[in-house]
Amino acid sequence: MRKLILLAGLPGTGKSYYAQSIQDENCHIISSDETRFSITHDYRIILEDMNVVYDKMIDKTNELLATNDNITIILDSTFLDDKRRNYFLDKIKGADYIQLVMLKANIDTILARNHKRPEEKWVPEDVILSMMERYKDPSPDNFYRYNFIKAVYVND
Repeated sequence: MRKLILLAGLPGTGKSYYAQSIQDENCHIISSDETRFSITHDYRIILEDMNVVYDKMIDKTNELLATNDNITIILDSTFLDDKRRNYFLDKIKGADYIQLVMLKANIDTILARNHKRPEEKWVPEDVILSMMERYKDPSPDNFYRYNFIKAVYVND
């Protein structure tokens, strides 16, 4: 089975930690942070057109899905809303099973975790707050795009 898992959540909710915790030999993690770093060589640089990063993630996902019958691909990104999630889902081909995992935490936990990261990976607090305002769970019109949706609530 070719399984695709989208990890959605604000910076500091534990998406990367969650991805590492479920990884096995047939699992590949594709991170927007690491993909962006491969392009810019600096975690702090946000590209004006982030679709460059997203398209590179999509290309890698499609390549892996096309060449493996038994694989799990975890996409680690914020996936703040249906528009961003659909951007990926419209372009990814060949997944037999698609799961959305929404990681959620209160703002105090998010901000504290953000500052536990290496300094070069810190996200400015105003950016996190702005992302928090834009985050939306999947709309009822989008439920059909997933085989399974789950929320993981993080509490430190």
